[in-house]
Amino acid sequence: MILSGAVMASLVAMPVELMVQTGVGGVSSLMFGGMLAVLGLVTWFTPNQHVITGSLAGFLGLGALILSNLGGLVVGTLLALVGGGLAFSWRPVARPPRRRGRRRGHRAEEEGVEVPPGPRAED
Repeated sequence: MILSGAVMASLVAMPVELMVQTGVGGVSSLMFGGMLAVLGLVTWFTPNQHVITGSLAGFLGLGALILSNLGGLVVGTLLALVGGGLAFSWRPVARPPRRRGRRRGHRAEEEGVEVPPGPRAED
């Protein structure tokens, strides 16, 4: 998604006065490119939002095809659709839980300290 935003925004690299004179194509290319780059960064840094950002990227890619110079000469739209689809279907993997501490007596045994026995279950 970030790459598609960069492709769309780089195709209209011109002064603002000239971009405004070109009309909807120039301004919307810059806006769609910026929004796709932001959605890519949001997906990267908050992976729990992958469904929302992936679907929005797909819709923005289709909108860019119509409004902004064929969506960055079709390359930007294809990258947005592929990136949005991958983000939508991606399932973040939960990290394994961290161990809080060591087993009882492990540290004391290393230092040579005697550890009193713990409570035992009676037979």
